[in-house]
Amino acid sequence: MDYYRRDQIPVLSFDEEVTELDQSVLREALYEKPCNAVFIEVRGKLYGIISRGDISRAKRAGRERIPVNCSFTSVREKRLMEAREIFREKENIREIPVADGDGKLLGMCSRNDDLLFLEYSDPWEENRYVRPFLGTLNKVLFVKAPARDERRRQIIERWISEFEKSGVVCEQISLRDLPETQNGAFPVLVVDEETMRGAGIIMEALGNGVLNTHNVHTFRVFESTLSEHGYDDIFMKLADSGIKVYNMFYTEDESTEGRRRLFDGMRSWLQKPETRGVNPYVVPSCAQDFYGELNVGDYAQKVGRLYFGLETNSIYTRMKDTSGPYLNIVNGERVTVGQPEEADRTIWFFGPCFILGGYVEDKHTIESFLQEKINRAGYSCKVVNYGCYESPYQRMIRITSTPMKPGDIVVMHVVNRPVNGTESIDLMDILDRNEAPAGWLLNLPVHCNHKANRLFADDLFERMVKDGVLTGGLEREEKRSMLSCELAVNSLYLDLHFNDFHPKEGEKIGFVGMHGNPFTRGHRYLIETASKQVDRLIVTIIEDELGIFSYAERFAMAVEGTRDLPNVRIVPAGPFQATRNVFQEYFVRVEPTAMRESATVDTLIFAEIIAKRLEVTYRFLGDEKHNPKMQFFNELVKEILPAYGIEAVELPRAQADGHAISASVARKAGEEGDRKTLLANVPESTLKFFFGADS
Repeated sequence: MDYYRRDQIPVLSFDEEVTELDQSVLREALYEKPCNAVFIEVRGKLYGIISRGDISRAKRAGRERIPVNCSFTSVREKRLMEAREIFREKENIREIPVADGDGKLLGMCSRNDDLLFLEYSDPWEENRYVRPFLGTLNKVLFVKAPARDERRRQIIERWISEFEKSGVVCEQISLRDLPETQNGAFPVLVVDEETMRGAGIIMEALGNGVLNTHNVHTFRVFESTLSEHGYDDIFMKLADSGIKVYNMFYTEDESTEGRRRLFDGMRSWLQKPETRGVNPYVVPSCAQDFYGELNVGDYAQKVGRLYFGLETNSIYTRMKDTSGPYLNIVNGERVTVGQPEEADRTIWFFGPCFILGGYVEDKHTIESFLQEKINRAGYSCKVVNYGCYESPYQRMIRITSTPMKPGDIVVMHVVNRPVNGTESIDLMDILDRNEAPAGWLLNLPVHCNHKANRLFADDLFERMVKDGVLTGGLEREEKRSMLSCELAVNSLYLDLHFNDFHPKEGEKIGFVGMHGNPFTRGHRYLIETASKQVDRLIVTIIEDELGIFSYAERFAMAVEGTRDLPNVRIVPAGPFQATRNVFQEYFVRVEPTAMRESATVDTLIFAEIIAKRLEVTYRFLGDEKHNPKMQFFNELVKEILPAYGIEAVELPRAQADGHAISASVARKAGEEGDRKTLLANVPESTLKFFFGADS
């Protein structure tokens, strides 16, 4: 969660009550201060709100004037914990206004925390892939910060400075310029999600076109692409390990008549009045061409708008389980029809939309068609559909977190380009060669129907048979866990956060891992005590979301709470330490002993890879006797680490008024507004995350 002051959000003030507003008035307010909502006050008091949803509903109803919503959720000042609870309980609420006791609007709580993340994120020196990535760019457009918004302006200036160091031409544009520039040759960056959503309202809901999310990115999303060059390293290693990788993507050249026909069809689809380019679906006017003989009754309405739920945070995304006549997902895997329970080898699919099968039922995915051909031919292979709507970085984490063995096959779409270590497959070549009708596609080659999926599956099968990867090569039967693969941890974590970390000879390096929900005086005591016993102390903050404070908030709390300790470095814990990717049992109710296998993997990744590279020789643990699961983990760590030359040091819990300092006590005190109890358990630097920046 993040907090935006009143002067950072769009506010319209009136002397008399208003029931609706012209689109032009809202558009001008959003041009000045882009946001996901516009706030209305009457005679100096908060009166109503107009959100993106309100504008979209009015547009669908054909209304030129937008009704003011006076039945909105708000919280009082100093009660930000209440806003967090609301966000956790109601996924559809993205912004909550904050007012004082007299009803005066003070600001807004946002579910998104991009600005907070960016204020404490500094990838420029630590990430070894940044400079090579920026070297591929010629020019980047930055959407200007709202007038007098110092917070956003400073972040934009810092980014521009770093881009210019690599010779990238940077130009700042206004939000009004976005319609003409968003489809150009250069990336367009907006500082945060609120600005992005405001741009989306202006363009999509208020009639200025469609926001191109393929070329317009928030800083946080764009930052996740900075490590893209690491993908090639990882796939080269997979290939060296006996795993065949096929990379399915598409090129945009129109060098043949068939390609021109297909791209003309996709452009035509975008011109249909009822279509939307951001989240396309199969609209009635294209349903017959798209589904053909399947288009009976309400088939297109049900299959063309399948809902895929996501369980997600910054480093972890999985499809939510669901069941139905057309869509079934079990343990994050979409059902592949005909999949055998056991097989000699596995074909793993990773990627978005067409890999997942966004517009087709289970039996018409690429995976199900491929499994059908494999079964008929008598090969012992199991096809697994791990398609998911996730970022390329998250997808690479998913791939490297999947247990594979030599002889397995990977089919993926991570980035839309050839990748070293993979065999490239251009989807447009397949469609062109088979004279596929344009009606089989929506706005992109990857938004396709069941018949296109069959063509892709047929091509894959023929390649696999020709390459001889469906048989033989299984002499080595040992399981290959990508979690313990040194390259994966180095490329997707250490190279991103520790490229500038070079211990001097003889230095004592210590390590502390923590969740910090919130950062308490107990955390401070643990870090300060540990820092006195080593030359440098690395403190990692778990990125996987578990509690009421977001990762960005917890990271910021830890940084603020340790600024005076010169030998302490606060770092993200990454995707391979205490996350659902490797330590699922930590996040569910199980007996401590049921955690042994995954807790061991988590500890070995630290000992064999992370500690080895960072030359860590001390790991400090807080006393967890009150928590059976964490105490079990502590004992396991103390059992394993000495064999790797690492001393595990368990420190007693800090006390306050004769009681152990507790994060749960702090949270309860924050919910009740008990400042005295809260301050006994947390440092003053943490208070603003409970009561606001002026606390």
